[in-house]
Amino acid sequence: MNYPVWQLDIGGGVLMAVVSVLHVFVSHFAIGGGLWLVVTEARARARGDVGMLDFVRRHSRFFILLTLVFGAITGVGIWFVAGLISPAAINTLIRTFLWGWAIEWVFFVIEIAAALVYWYGWDRLSARAHLAVGWIYFGAAFMSLAVINGIVTFMLTPGGWLENREFWTGFFNPTYWPSLAIRGCAAVALAGLFTLLTAAFLDDAPLRRRMVRHNALWVLAGTVLAAGASYWYRSAFPGWDEALLGAIPVLPTVASVLRWTTAAVIALALWPLIAPGRWHAGSALVLLAIALAAFGAGEWVREAGRKPYVIHGYLYSNGVRIGSQEAALAADGVARHTKWIHPARRDGAEPAALGSDLYRAWCAQCHTMDRYNGLRPFLAYRNAVEIADLLPHLGDMRALMPPWHGDRRDDAALSAYLAAEGATCDAAWPEDPVRAGGLAWDLSCGLCHTADRFRPLRESLAGMEREELSEMLDALDDYSDRMPAYTAGDAERRRLLDHLQGLAGTGATAERSTR
Repeated sequence: MNYPVWQLDIGGGVLMAVVSVLHVFVSHFAIGGGLWLVVTEARARARGDVGMLDFVRRHSRFFILLTLVFGAITGVGIWFVAGLISPAAINTLIRTFLWGWAIEWVFFVIEIAAALVYWYGWDRLSARAHLAVGWIYFGAAFMSLAVINGIVTFMLTPGGWLENREFWTGFFNPTYWPSLAIRGCAAVALAGLFTLLTAAFLDDAPLRRRMVRHNALWVLAGTVLAAGASYWYRSAFPGWDEALLGAIPVLPTVASVLRWTTAAVIALALWPLIAPGRWHAGSALVLLAIALAAFGAGEWVREAGRKPYVIHGYLYSNGVRIGSQEAALAADGVARHTKWIHPARRDGAEPAALGSDLYRAWCAQCHTMDRYNGLRPFLAYRNAVEIADLLPHLGDMRALMPPWHGDRRDDAALSAYLAAEGATCDAAWPEDPVRAGGLAWDLSCGLCHTADRFRPLRESLAGMEREELSEMLDALDDYSDRMPAYTAGDAERRRLLDHLQGLAGTGATAERSTR
C-alpha cells in the first residue's frame, strides 16, 4: 500500500517509467561507452592515429557530462519515485540485498573516481596509465550492472528464494544470466549509437567516415547479439507464452513494438556502414530515438511480466504480501488494515467517502481515473451493483490484478465511489452495431477471455444459437465460482448476444467479429 498523500494525475507508474527508462538508457551507455573509450583509444595509440585519438578525447568529455551528471540525477529520481510508489517493495529489496546494494555503491564510487581521473588524466598520465584507468572504469561500471541486474531480475523471477530466503538464491535467479547478456550487448550497441552522434560533428571528412563505420559496427554487433540473447531470456521468463496470448492485454502490442524497433535499429545502422559520408547528426538523433523506444518497450515487457506482483510470487503491486498479510485482509476486510482513512469515515456512514480512501490506498498504484490505466471510461457503463459483483473477481481478470479482499462494507464503499466517478463521464454506446457488440464484449466477457488466444471462447461457442447463448449468460456463476453473474441491462445484453453470435458463427456479424 502506498502513501495516498502523493497522487499524480498521470499515475506514479508513468512517472517512474519516464525517469527509469531515461536513466537506464544512459546508464547502459555509461557501461558500453566506457568499453568503447578504452578499446578505441588503444586502437588509436597502436596505429598512431592522431585524429582518432583526438576524437576519443573530445568524446570522453561528452561521455562524462552525460553519464555522471544526467545519470546521477535520474538515478536519485528512481529511488525517490520508487520509494513513494511502493515503499513495501523498496523495503523488501533493501532488507534482502543490503550487502548487494552496499557493494554496488562501492563500484559506483570507483566508477565515478575513475571517470574523472580518466578525463583529467589525458595530459597528466602516461598512455599506459591512462588506459589502465579506463579499464578500471569499465570494470567497475560493468560490476555495478552485474549487481543491479541481480536485484532487478529477482523482482521478476525470485526462484528458490521464495522457499529458502537466501541471498545468493535470489541474486542468481532464473533470469539473471540471460538478462545480463542482453544488457551487456545493449550497452555495446548504445556505445556505438552515441558515438555515431558525436562523430557526425567531425569536420575532417575522412576521419568522420572512418569513425562512423567503426561506430556502426558496435551498433550492429550489440543489437544483433542482444536480440539473440532475448530468446534465452524468453525461455526463463515466467508465463511468457500465456502473457503474449493476452493474459496481459498490453503486452502483445508492446512486444511487437520491441521487435519492430529493434529491427529498425539494425536496418538503419547499415546506412552509416554502407554510406558513412552521408551520415549526419539528424540521422543519428533519429536512430537514438528509435533505440530509446526499443529500450523503453523492453523495460515495459519486463515490468508487465511481473503483473500482478512487484516481486513475483511474494508482493502484490498494491503492497500486500502473499501469506499472512493476505490472510489477515481476507479475514478482516481491507478497511481495517488501511492506515490512511479519516477516522470519521471508518464507520461507513459515507460509503463513497470511505470508498475514495480505499481507492487511493489499494487501486491508485496502478490506475488513474482518466489517464494511464484509466478507469472512468469503463466505469461509465457500470452501476454500483455491477461493480460490486466484479470486485471479488479482480484476481481472475486478464489484466492480472491483485485479488480484492474487501468485506461487504468495503465492497459497497468502493463500488459506490467508483460508480459515482463513472457517472461523471458522458459515455454513449456506438451507433455501429458491430462496435457496440464489441464494447459489450469488452465490458463483460473480454475482461477475462479473448476470442482465440488467452482463455479462448470462439471454439466453445461454435454453433450455439441465440437462445442457448442467452441461457448461458444467465448461468455464468454456475459454471465456476470464478465467474461473476451477468447483470447488465436488456440493451447491453442484446448487444453482447449479437457479438457472441458472431463468434459462434450463427449471427450476421460472424465474419466481422474478430475480437
